Amino acid sequence: MEKIVWVKSWSGLKPNDGLDEVNAYLEQGWSVKMISACEMGDSSNSGQAYIVIEKKE
Repeated sequence: MEKIVWVKSWSGLKPNDGLDEVNAYLEQGWSVKMISACEMGDSSNSGQAYIVIEKKE
């Protein structure tokens, strides 16, 4: 089984960035299969990533 989680980051702010969700899955035995990251918009102080996690059955 696979899931894709969108993680986002802004300089100086800590909104619900998605990392808590990823960490919860990792604690349950899931593993990271792939990460794809890039900046968001015109700012080099913000970015986003798509993290593919998987659980072996």
